Amino acid sequence: MSNSDQHHADGIVENRERRPPVYFTVLFYGLIVWGVIFIAYYLLSGWSSESEFKEKMTAHQGQTAVLPDKTSVPAPVPTATTSAPSSTPAMAVKDAKELFAENCAGCHGEDAKGGYGSDLTKDKFVFGKNAAAVRESIAAGRNQKMPAFAGKLSDAEIDTLVKLILEL
Repeated sequence: MSNSDQHHADGIVENRERRPPVYFTVLFYGLIVWGVIFIAYYLLSGWSSESEFKEKMTAHQGQTAVLPDKTSVPAPVPTATTSAPSSTPAMAVKDAKELFAENCAGCHGEDAKGGYGSDLTKDKFVFGKNAAAVRESIAAGRNQKMPAFAGKLSDAEIDTLVKLILEL
């Protein structure tokens, strides 16, 4: 070290040589090496976000391809000549529960006890617990919270849901 590197003031000798600590130097060069390796791997591996997206979409389409098409089976239409049974048949109950699970359970819960939507097992509803009020709620929606299902469900499906909700 030469005399010019040292600074004397009031008898205090300072060393003006400014080097970063060794671990900073190791970290700096280590990050440079890591960056070069990372960029080389990224560029040479053939990975791309587009191919990853296409793979995930193909897998998703494969999963949804096995689901039945909802429009392939028309909903049963009640006729005026048939008399209404005193109790709901087992097949209709299954259809009603399926309709509820597909369209209502997301908001009202699987057990209809509420969630985001109101509790459907209560004795009283805000807009009335009769067939006409429940049908109106399902078909037209309510207060911009309950969506309208008139365009999504047929009249027979809405009637099936009304019967199920009134039985809860």
